[in-house]
Amino acid sequence: MDVIISEDNKLYKSANKLKQKKYRDISGEYLIEGYRGILDTPDEYIKTILASEKFDCNRLNKNKIVYFSDKLMNKLSSADSAPGVIAIAYKKPLSDLISNRVLYLDRIRDPGNMGTIIRTAVATGYEIVCDDCVDIYNPKVVRSCVSALSKADLHIGNFIDIIAKKGYNIIGAAMDGKNIFEDTKRYDKLCIVIGNEANGIREDILNKCNSICTIPMENMESLNASVSAGGLMYYYKFNWRTVCQDTANGRP
Repeated sequence: MDVIISEDNKLYKSANKLKQKKYRDISGEYLIEGYRGILDTPDEYIKTILASEKFDCNRLNKNKIVYFSDKLMNKLSSADSAPGVIAIAYKKPLSDLISNRVLYLDRIRDPGNMGTIIRTAVATGYEIVCDDCVDIYNPKVVRSCVSALSKADLHIGNFIDIIAKKGYNIIGAAMDGKNIFEDTKRYDKLCIVIGNEANGIREDILNKCNSICTIPMENMESLNASVSAGGLMYYYKFNWRTVCQDTANGRP
């Protein structure tokens, strides 16, 4: 087994550059750290797998594996504890808005929040718009959302006017909104807006919202952005049906 040990290796240097956003943007590639994230990512998005010489790569595509010394793998990893295997992956091509469920993220800055939100959006079938947010291919975001980036329908930029013109009912999440659980209307096309962790939704986007909702709380003033996003997405995808059915049947 050949093992690369030099930092002058071309593949190592290319992979190391992907820790910087500008090189991710230029190449259209990013890094996935950890066995589970690589295994769960569709193989067509995996370009090369870099593995520690002692790492068990069972179930990974052996034709794409290149072995590196533990020292190089530790330097390449951005995690506190190097996972032993890192993949160079292709970014998923951006798509047009096609579904009836959209999650609009306004200036989400925390990588952990972003990763969790992306995972939840994929799990609930929402397309995602990232408007002036943290780079979704930031290593911390990638680790947080595991393989979800390869499965998410993503849009980068300010799309709020397009969404409004397409006839989506735009619901903004804010502290002074209507109790979400009192909303029993049916929305054929829905867009949920989650604002910046510290400052909420921008005024120009807030003005595009058809309504403002809030998740009721006891003994707390606010929820984490990823928790709020998850609660709203699940309600309007699943729990909403139960509430509407109970209301129609006269149950409280």
